[in-house]
Amino acid sequence: MKKIMSKLIIFTVTTLLFLASVTAASACLISHYQPVVPEALRK
Repeated sequence: MKKIMSKLIIFTVTTLLFLASVTAASACLISHYQPVVPEALRK
């Protein structure tokens, strides 16, 4: 029983780390997007 719980915890941690890295990578791409600022707002 102890081995099953250990493997389940390792699997859960691995999955969460993968999801966190995918989410962080996609957020970095979105934050670098800078739209063109209209002339009226540049003043």
